[in-house]
Formats: sequence, structure tokens, C-alpha cells
Amino acid sequence: MSLTDLERRAAITTARYAALRRLPITGCPYDPAGDDRQRALTLLWVRIYRRYRPAGR
Repeated sequence: MSLTDLERRAAITTARYAALRRLPITGCPYDPAGDDRQRALTLLWVRIYRRYRPAGR
């Protein structure tokens, strides 16, 4: 399983958008209990979100 460039760009863009607007991390649109693709997208989304909005900020 590998993510497409489009899937990666969408996850990065939406995570950055959410973090910069101080939306809750629980707004991640991907299912961490889903299939391999959903879990990979969740992980990417959360990592990018935390890059732009570190914990405690």
C-alpha cells in the first residue's frame, strides 16, 4: 500500500489549515481505526498538524 501524491497533498494541506486556524486535532478527517490507507493518512495528518501547532500551544 502506498499513498498517492494527491492523497498526501490533501492530508498535508488540510492538517496545516486546521493547525493554523487552531481547529481541534480531533477534526482529523481520517479514521485511525480504518484500513492501512486511512491509518497512514491519519499518521501523516497528525504529524503535520503537530508541526504547525505543537502540543501545549
